[in-house]
Amino acid sequence: MRLELSVYDQVVASWPVDRESIAAALPAGLEPDAIEGRSLVSLAALRFDGGRLGRAPLPRFSQLNVRTYVRHLDEPAVLFLRSYVTPGGLGGVLLGAPLRAARMSFRLGRVEVPAAGVALAYRAEEGVEPPALGRRELGLFEAAGLREFRIVREDETWHRAVAVGTQRADVLRALGFDPVGSPEVYVATGGSFSVEIPTRKSSPSRSRR
Repeated sequence: MRLELSVYDQVVASWPVDRESIAAALPAGLEPDAIEGRSLVSLAALRFDGGRLGRAPLPRFSQLNVRTYVRHLDEPAVLFLRSYVTPGGLGGVLLGAPLRAARMSFRLGRVEVPAAGVALAYRAEEGVEPPALGRRELGLFEAAGLREFRIVREDETWHRAVAVGTQRADVLRALGFDPVGSPEVYVATGGSFSVEIPTRKSSPSRSRR
């Protein structure tokens, strides 16, 4: 079954952290991977303008993903460490995704997710080519084992952005990371995602932390 989502906009804020803290958070079999020479953790906030799961229509919803960048069987991948969604996105649990319900305030220039202790304010600037951290096609998450899925992205328009004011990223510290300073921020408008429902690829594993 195929999941198709129309994207209204998205914000990706990334902090460099030490490689050892990423390695400690990974399931067995994965290795940290660098993005342009840096070990990163990211908060990715998205507003979806609906979509379809198979033939069933989906409502609008918002989502916040905590993610890092890894190698899986020598392929670059995105590992989703934690995900929050507004009620319209909870149907994703049918795909096996470990989603948490949360209230979000998501408007141009600011994202707030109180349940995750996240508050990001930004100002979009010049257009850019898709950033390296947004070009990975293999996604991974843990749910009774490691699951993988392929992400196809289309028609995104990316801009560099500047973080403004004080940023909060408490969920990163709760996961064992120490984000310091202002994040590197990219924003995108429009576009779409399509994903095949993921299958379990390995037996349950525990992080090395």
